[in-house]
Amino acid sequence: MKVGIKNRFLLLFILLICLVLIFPIGIMIISSFNSQDGSWGIMNYQEIFTNRYYLNAIGHSFTLSLSASLFSEVIAILGAWALTKMSSTVKESLVTIFNLASSFAGVPLAFSLIILLGNSGVVHVISKSMNVNFLSSINIYSWFGLVIAYSFFEIPMGILFLYPTFEEIDHGWKEASETLGANNWFFLKKVIYPVLIPGLVETLIILFANSMGTYETVFALTGNNITLISTIIGTLIGGELSSNIPLACALSVIFGLMMVALVILGNLLVKKRQLESK
Repeated sequence: MKVGIKNRFLLLFILLICLVLIFPIGIMIISSFNSQDGSWGIMNYQEIFTNRYYLNAIGHSFTLSLSASLFSEVIAILGAWALTKMSSTVKESLVTIFNLASSFAGVPLAFSLIILLGNSGVVHVISKSMNVNFLSSINIYSWFGLVIAYSFFEIPMGILFLYPTFEEIDHGWKEASETLGANNWFFLKKVIYPVLIPGLVETLIILFANSMGTYETVFALTGNNITLISTIIGTLIGGELSSNIPLACALSVIFGLMMVALVILGNLLVKKRQLESK
């Protein structure tokens, strides 16, 4: 009877995965080889890789996402390390806050940044009254502004993912290595580095994927002034005059392949570094 119940739950789980993951991805891949007139072929991919507009969007998305994820991870490393030094009560409170902050994205975040850092925002008004030109020169509607916007939800997310990794480090490892005569470099290379590198790489991949898929924040701040894969897909799906679902599916497939390649590359890098550290 127990086996039958387990099999039923397993079948239900497989069905759920098919409905929410495999089936939509399959439809997306099939649709990417279709055209608006009903013909089949690779015309959508040819359009993407021969049109400078789409190539620039792919390059912009990759560069922006990599910049935002690297910047956010550096800050998240410091935040996760600092979190391990705090008391349990403070940790629980901050983790709750970081959970909320990591979900604060989209249009609400964009309008909050406009109020804070916009041309007539609070920071600009205060900086002008204090003659602080550096603060008043911040342009939230630029490339740099998007990196700042991304960091508002990327940094808390990075801290949440890196905190368990830093929590695994035992302070007794340092004492044990010193007792055995190991120097600080050997301790970092052979003990700390193998523990941290998988979490660092995996967190960077997650932050990169999250940045690549961000749409509402970018569109609310820059509109179509900065072309990204996510904004183009949104325009191709929701645009009344420029709607092109098959082309949007092709861009989504390319986005998915980029993420799969990045995950594979990250796993290979982690395995290589772990072998080198042994």
